[in-house]
Formats: sequence, structure tokens, C-alpha cells
Amino acid sequence: MQVNPNDFLPQRRPLPIIVLADVSTSMEGEKIDTLNTALAEMHQKFKDLHDTRSHLHASIITFASNAQLLLPLTPVEDVHLPTLTASGTTSMGAAFKIALQLLEDEQQMPKRSYLPSIVLVSDGQPNDEWEEPLQNLLESDRGGRAVRLAVGIGDDCDFDVLKTFVNHPEIPVVRATEVLKLMDFFRFVTMSVMARSTARNPNSSGNLPLHLLNDDDLEF
Repeated sequence: MQVNPNDFLPQRRPLPIIVLADVSTSMEGEKIDTLNTALAEMHQKFKDLHDTRSHLHASIITFASNAQLLLPLTPVEDVHLPTLTASGTTSMGAAFKIALQLLEDEQQMPKRSYLPSIVLVSDGQPNDEWEEPLQNLLESDRGGRAVRLAVGIGDDCDFDVLKTFVNHPEIPVVRATEVLKLMDFFRFVTMSVMARSTARNPNSSGNLPLHLLNDDDLEF
């Protein structure tokens, strides 16, 4: 009988990465193009990462006039990235609701999964009721303990909402005053997830490479 060496490797636990992406009208043009490029670069880095401790799974929730689970949690090697387009308003609260549903779906996120990284990207202010959906997300077991990262693009972004979403003394909200800084933010997200994936304890947020961020980009 032929022996498969992989049979003797420890079974990898899923490590979910969930992106909540603002695709409202104000994201048209350079912003949405840069976001698509940043997601593609991050995806390629994740595909190239080989580790026996965790298995990266990616998901994208978009929000404009409505929110939708555009990409269910999928092993990164099987992901076919959709191209995001921008239109409509900013239903951020609806995106929080979908994120909570995803976190509580044991079919997509088994109990054995590591805590997720949840990334919020926005350039505006919510147009729907968001306080209660966000509170429900933060009070959930996985949502409350997740590594939550956020970037606000431009001066019109509601940084108070983003700071409430992050709400962690070691994790700042990033202000992308220039669109190209969005690329830097996603490189930080990529390094953060990769650091967790190879850490002794991937559920710890103590491995985040905060030194990669310039102080001028932080919002407190």
C-alpha cells in the first residue's frame, strides 16, 4: 500500500478572513479599481502561503443599496475573485447582519475554526440603521473575539463608526487619505493574517505587525 506523507500531517484548522467592502457610488473610479487590485494582491499572497497550522478561507461581503455575501467562505486556493463595481448608497448595517449570520453558520465556519479576521473598508457614512447590527456582531462570541481591522478612505468617512467596529486598544483605525494608501492597508492585512497563520497561537492578536503602519495613517 502506498503511503501518502500528507496523511501524517496535523489537520489544519480553518482561519477565516472576511472582507466587508463598501461598493457605494462614492467608491466609483480609482477607489474601486484600487480595492480590486488590493484584493487580488492579497489573494495571491495567501495562495502562496503554505503552513501546516491553519488553512486560510476567504469571504467578501459587499454593501451598497443592499448588502450581499458575494463570496462565501472558500479555501483561498479555490477562490475566484469577483470584480467589484460601485453603485448605490451605503447599507453598512445590513453588511454587519450578514457577517453575524456567517459567523454563526457552522456549515461555513465549523467550531474548530480559528477566530476570524474581519476587515471593514468604507469611504462614507452608513445610510441604514447600523448601531444595533454592529452591537449584535460585537456581542457575539466570534465577532467579539475576532481580529477586526478597518480603513476609512478620504475625509467623508465616518471614523466614529469604524472606531466602534475595531474597539481594540492595540488595533487602530487606518485613515487612507490617499487612495493608494488602500494598497498599503491591505498589505498590512495580508501580513497580519500571515503572522497569525504561522504563529504558535493563531487566535492571539498579539502578532499583528503594527510597525508596518505609519503614524500619520492612524486615527484614534
